[in-house]
Amino acid sequence: MEHYQGPIAKLLELIEEKKLEITFVNLAEVTGSFFEYLKKLEAENKDHSLVADFLVIASKLLLIKSKVLLPTLPLTDEEETDIKDLEARLRLYQELKKAQIHIKSGWHAAPVSLSREFLMAKAPAFYPPGKVGPNELKSGLQNLLGEIEKFLKPVVRVKNEIVNLKAKIEEIFSRLTEKPVGFGKFKDGKGKSEIVVLFLAILHLIREQLISADQPGGFEEITIARNGGPA
Repeated sequence: MEHYQGPIAKLLELIEEKKLEITFVNLAEVTGSFFEYLKKLEAENKDHSLVADFLVIASKLLLIKSKVLLPTLPLTDEEETDIKDLEARLRLYQELKKAQIHIKSGWHAAPVSLSREFLMAKAPAFYPPGKVGPNELKSGLQNLLGEIEKFLKPVVRVKNEIVNLKAKIEEIFSRLTEKPVGFGKFKDGKGKSEIVVLFLAILHLIREQLISADQPGGFEEITIARNGGPA
């Protein structure tokens, strides 16, 4: 079985396979491949915690892909920070991979170990700093749990987005006929997140050659219709 990779490692591998630089646009380029790998993990019944790690990165890629396809899509300060953070993590991991060669070569060298002989008879113990008491430890633990919660919250949202995308694909295809319909008919009254999922669903149907789209000119309304022949 293929050796398990973390989401950052897999994302960097996809970028390097295509000989791409780590940029906003290139991250959008490999989004499809990343989601294919995510589907493979789910099909192999991987541990849910492992899949959750990939879902967090998938949410950022989904946002990047949406922004590339819809340049006018506004992003919040938090969303822009998340994207920059992902690019920075990828660049850092790429540098660490280069250093890995030197680390491996030094790993097999004879270890240098120094000990404090006067402590060898002492039992293991935890010695917190003098100014740290129960309240400070409790506060530090609460802060740590708060950071973990921030990391885990997007998982449910991304799962919902992926489920919504599948449902939206089926919904759009069932509503379409061979008679062209304006894209605006589907997006009226919907929020930003739902419009993004809607647009991605239409792109998926176009890629599968189930529907066709037409836009007479720049900034004019896009029309979509089912392709002829059996569905």
